[in-house]
Amino acid sequence: MIRPRTIALAAFMAFAACRKDDTPDVRPTGPVTQKETNTWILDSMRYFYLWNSYLPANADTTLNATDYLASIKNAADRFSFLYKPTDPATYPKYMLSRYGILFSIIDKNGPIGVIQLVLPSSVAALNGIKRGDYFTEINNTPITSSNASELTTAMLNGTSTTLAINNKVISLPAQSLGENPIYKQDTFKIKDKVVAYLFYNYFNDTYNTALQQAFQSFKTSGATELILDLRYNPGGSVAAAALLNAMIAPGITEQSLFAKYTGNNHLGNRDITYKSALSVPESGYPISFSTLTDKRLSLSRVFILSGAATASAAELTINSLKPYTQVIQIGEKTFGKDKGAVIISDTRIPWTLMPITYNLFNAKGNGGYTAGITPDYNIDEMSTLPLAAIGDNNDPLIAKALSIINGNARISAGTGSVKHYYNAQLEKAQREMVICR
Repeated sequence: MIRPRTIALAAFMAFAACRKDDTPDVRPTGPVTQKETNTWILDSMRYFYLWNSYLPANADTTLNATDYLASIKNAADRFSFLYKPTDPATYPKYMLSRYGILFSIIDKNGPIGVIQLVLPSSVAALNGIKRGDYFTEINNTPITSSNASELTTAMLNGTSTTLAINNKVISLPAQSLGENPIYKQDTFKIKDKVVAYLFYNYFNDTYNTALQQAFQSFKTSGATELILDLRYNPGGSVAAAALLNAMIAPGITEQSLFAKYTGNNHLGNRDITYKSALSVPESGYPISFSTLTDKRLSLSRVFILSGAATASAAELTINSLKPYTQVIQIGEKTFGKDKGAVIISDTRIPWTLMPITYNLFNAKGNGGYTAGITPDYNIDEMSTLPLAAIGDNNDPLIAKALSIINGNARISAGTGSVKHYYNAQLEKAQREMVICR
């Protein structure tokens, strides 16, 4: 995740962990030319890039850095990008961190915005905006099928916005908002079973202790089933994903394989154990596997709720759990990011590069979900409106999981596909990366 306050440190740490051994200790030499910057990009790509054998011998080095990268990327590469740590304008922008809301624009007798998630204590929350609310205008302009993209782009790039919600115009300032990814944790009884529910919206190592506390609470409550809600989760830390898996599935030891990385002729292939994944969080301290004993549920199955923006480390979680437990996936097909990246920086160059470097596979060697991971039960939450609150049993995805747990899997849930004009979380799903350390 790119945050202005941590980006330089993250870039340095990741590059130190992933760089080639013979990289010299380059000291600053002053401003560099555009040609030097682009040459650095191409040289880095030749060593790290998954598709390095397809790179051009030469390219137009007069282009600006972003256009130059676009000109040499492989056609199959949807995700490599670069940004300038000193220039916030080059950082990706996301609705949730900017305005405190996630929403989709769908066709419901015409285009309409539907609020999906609201950050607690944000200006949006303080103004009474809640999940399930509808809006019809952005910045005093009625939403249409043809202007949805234009309106949302202007909203992201603006310093404030207005939404017409429930016949009221609400003004929201653009901010830089943090997120506690654990929105909801709960347990409830279905017949004689204790069912745990966790809505987890981002793999953030800052909240690893809170995640462990949630599972310790589930175990104390005697939970024998888990509904893990990742429907908007765009990814994040590999260490947090490994931590989550270790607390869910049985038979995992610290030497068990978490994932397999396959790279180019320089980087080769890597087997990532749970011990190694837990040892290099993006922030905080390494996690000792032995400390997880009282938090492990060791479940024979897990219900995972997914959406179109479930991506990167969230997809890695789904796939890497499958060798160890039964995964019952409910919702929509996931985003389709089965790739990992490294973070490359150079003291002479003002840019930081994140090229795709690895394909990702689980312990059994299964991967290749570029088109997304298809759910066992295909349900679009927008097929049942208004949206129920997060964790509500009437939510169609949760209701389907509960019906299976209850032994009545034939209970129907809304399964119709709804036309989407815009999905705010797809922007973050596009940029989040599995960082290979």
